[in-house]
Amino acid sequence: MKISLPGKSASIIVSAPLAGKKDFIYKHLRERLEEGEPVIFLLTDSSPEDIKNELVKDKFFFGKYVELFRFIDCYSQQAGNLMQDKPDTRRVAGPLALNEISIALAQLEAELHKKNEKHTVIFDSLSTLLMYSNPQMVGRFLQCLIAKIRGAGGSVIFTLEEGMHDPKDMVTIEHLMNVIINVKKEEGRVMIKASGLEGSNDWCELDAEK
Repeated sequence: MKISLPGKSASIIVSAPLAGKKDFIYKHLRERLEEGEPVIFLLTDSSPEDIKNELVKDKFFFGKYVELFRFIDCYSQQAGNLMQDKPDTRRVAGPLALNEISIALAQLEAELHKKNEKHTVIFDSLSTLLMYSNPQMVGRFLQCLIAKIRGAGGSVIFTLEEGMHDPKDMVTIEHLMNVIINVKKEEGRVMIKASGLEGSNDWCELDAEK
């Protein structure tokens, strides 16, 4: 199954740890880049260097698309790694540095807009943000963030760990989304179900073709 997310949309991927979220994300990433669409990773629980290493292991030829990649690193400084910004990376103090995150995102969007009017933001992960802040603050931040990304011509995909959060908080977050994607693994296969897309309400196997 191939999922085509609508433009200027907000989507959330919900799954248990190691249950196939990154399989979906990296497949979607390839599709966007092959169409010349820039991608911004907003990372709260891994570093840009981690993501680049994972992509190399996944046989992804990062260098081919390097001009279309950008990162907002909310992880490294919090982990005690005082790393400097790079041409493709903005470092912020941590997942609670919401103003820094908004400024960094606006800067990168303006930079990438010269390459393509569309872009995708991958926010990995929303669960980390919820661990450090109250759900009401997170909800307000997400509402503003989604509006800004759409206003800049972009779409955003959030990731969330299944079973970690209060059902009431989940309802608030899901209310802000256009598409909700559930992911699980069955007998080594990555299975997905998308709510909010026509004809995608049943569990189907993720197309493994790269």
